[in-house]
Amino acid sequence: MKSFFKGLLYLWVVVKIGILRIRAKISGDYIINRYIEHCDEREIKIILKILGAKIENSSNIRPGLVLDNTYFNYKNLIIEDNCFIGRKVFFDMADCITIKKDAVLSEGVSILTHQDVGNRMMNKYYKRKVAPVILEEGCWIGANATILCGVRIGKCSVVAAGSVVNRDVPDYTVVGGVPAKFIKELK
Repeated sequence: MKSFFKGLLYLWVVVKIGILRIRAKISGDYIINRYIEHCDEREIKIILKILGAKIENSSNIRPGLVLDNTYFNYKNLIIEDNCFIGRKVFFDMADCITIKKDAVLSEGVSILTHQDVGNRMMNKYYKRKVAPVILEEGCWIGANATILCGVRIGKCSVVAAGSVVNRDVPDYTVVGGVPAKFIKELK
């Protein structure tokens, strides 16, 4: 009986996504992203998988996931086994975000895969940069931390709450602050 209801839920989500895709073709992909932000926990993984993201079933994604710069391409999101994605996490998906097994993203984490001021005066100082973000297995990103484009967070590393990470973090390292600096080694 339980599998019957799971199948029914999956069918219902497929129908909803079909309708959202039609609306998105007219108004833009933000309609799908807005729906994902407000849907319940059971639907998030199903929707993202249907849209092309690679998400393992054992991962837990809490409600309130905010996606931007998807450009109808959800294949840029890879979440491996046993990951936890907290409430109100923000993914800028201009490039690939890879979250490896056993990683934890606490509430309010932001992952940015690009920087761009557009066609403005600051463009001569800050050129457009797009690069993937990789969170290695077992890492823990504290609440409201920000990971900037091109950063790799090492295996079993910790990013303290509220930190801004602008360079790679080695394996088994704790960093914190704005910008994030070395605090200690975990070995």
